[in-house]
Amino acid sequence: MLKKLNLILVIILLFAVSLFAQARKADFKIHKRANLWETMKDDGTIGAPDPTNRFETYPSMDWPGGPLKMSKDDQRSYQAGAGLWIGGLKGDGSIFFTENGPFLFVDKGSFDDLVVEENFIETLGYEPSKPEEQITASFQTTEGISVKRTSKAWSFREYNNFIIVEYEFTNNSSQNMTDVYFGFPYLIRPSYQDLVVHNGWGDDFNRADDFVRYDQQRKLLYSYDDTPNYSFTADIGNYWDDENEMRTTGYAGYSLLYNDPTKNQTTQPANVLIAQLLNNQQFLTIQSNSKENLYKILNGEDKSLQAENDDHLSPFMLMSVGPYDLSAGSKVKIVVVEAVNGLGIDDAVKGLSVQSRLPEGKDLLFNSIDKAKEFYDNNYQFADVPIPSPETEVIAVPENQSISISITPLENTYEDPISKDNDLKEYRIYRSERSFNGPYEMIRKIRPENKNDITRYWNSDINKWVYEDRTISLGAGYYYAVTSVENSGLESWLTNRNTEPLFSVKAPAANALDVNVFPNPFREVSGFPINGQENSIVWSNLPARCTIRIYTSSGELIRTMEHDDQASGEEIWNQLTDARQRTAPGIYFWTVESSVGNAKGTLLIIK
Repeated sequence: MLKKLNLILVIILLFAVSLFAQARKADFKIHKRANLWETMKDDGTIGAPDPTNRFETYPSMDWPGGPLKMSKDDQRSYQAGAGLWIGGLKGDGSIFFTENGPFLFVDKGSFDDLVVEENFIETLGYEPSKPEEQITASFQTTEGISVKRTSKAWSFREYNNFIIVEYEFTNNSSQNMTDVYFGFPYLIRPSYQDLVVHNGWGDDFNRADDFVRYDQQRKLLYSYDDTPNYSFTADIGNYWDDENEMRTTGYAGYSLLYNDPTKNQTTQPANVLIAQLLNNQQFLTIQSNSKENLYKILNGEDKSLQAENDDHLSPFMLMSVGPYDLSAGSKVKIVVVEAVNGLGIDDAVKGLSVQSRLPEGKDLLFNSIDKAKEFYDNNYQFADVPIPSPETEVIAVPENQSISISITPLENTYEDPISKDNDLKEYRIYRSERSFNGPYEMIRKIRPENKNDITRYWNSDINKWVYEDRTISLGAGYYYAVTSVENSGLESWLTNRNTEPLFSVKAPAANALDVNVFPNPFREVSGFPINGQENSIVWSNLPARCTIRIYTSSGELIRTMEHDDQASGEEIWNQLTDARQRTAPGIYFWTVESSVGNAKGTLLIIK
């Protein structure tokens, strides 16, 4: 009996391993330049790679987007994932249905490599008629329908809160297909942002607090977080008391921009379904429902799951287009846009005082959808594009207790790709002491034509504009961005933000495991662009007490520095030896010795 039981367990284990081995991990690329970030996968799904993981950290309708590595407390995604459904009738009259998300199940078709194209405005050969970021996924379903999905994103203000997704479907099978519908299921969850507040999101009815609406004029399905629901004692809506911040100030949705005419010229979308996912997910995946039943949900014949207008939801949203009759080789084009817009972080950090203003986000979302529609209908043509944000270098200068921002000038080199002019008016320097996403405060303007600014900020030694920020707090981390502004007022986007915070003085490290030396290699033109600090080399992440020794490549000890500072983990070397001699170019070795660990490395000095 025991042997028989063991055999059964082995068979079960082998079956589980077999199923696991057949599972495919999708490749993905990320739109990560604009204000809306999104993960596009090669299997037709969209959003976080694992939509069942509520602590997922990849962008998924992430607004304001970024950075790529986030803790759950920083996550600002508005959805758990999206996908693609296709259903219809085969030549013999039988129903077919393929599911590519939005849940874990993906049709076992064939998938090509993702193709990423970048066309940034600051790069040579920029083409205004093309998106700045384009990601193309190509795959074929098990029923022989090939899909080409091309997503397009721009960083320009007013165009950076939406991503346009073009679909091209081709019947590559040998048989005709009739009454074919294409469905776009989304798991948009604005309340995902208040995960910290709820200690969960959308996983029970007490935490299902999103509303979903359909705007027929714009063919727009959108969702937003409800106001605080005090009937549940652990729920205070989307307000995070620890940070005095509104966690969800945006409205998120997707809209049908274009579709090829259907076989009976009916108004599209053919079906819009809003459902409560809780207790209903088993009806919405091929893993637990039949293809016949799912086809009825897809084409709108089955509306039994339709939620009431005022239901608090953990929402499932479906928009379907059809029906189409597809002969062998025929194609269908459908274009959708996903967008998020609302009150910015500068308002979010004001806390409950902005609660009454949250409905303004709906009009901002509508404006984004209208802009996307107009832009698509105009074949992606711009009347004007902004001067790009300049290339910048941001360096902490511990000796001066400041942070230096150097700007590579554009005023004499840039040519507008449309007007062929260069009407740069000024650079604007922004700073945030909170996060990569802001809020940002403008701390300085630099006007290239202003004599006082030339005197104060132009560094002729390195031919760059240099601003030294001394209005900072020691121990605080800062993010910076520099934009370009034209005479017309058109301003570039914050495309040059530093992803990690900069500290003028870092606190001591607990050990010597992560000692860092910068700049390395040292070059006179890449050192600190501050008068009097041109030769500074900094050791950072030091323990509070340690000894730094510097050796030549032949092993001669030339400098010993004793670091003893309970407030700072940084030490600066001015490139003088213990004998007060200036070091020559070459390779040097360094060591750090302390009671909590040792470190060593090399340093290259180029002059």
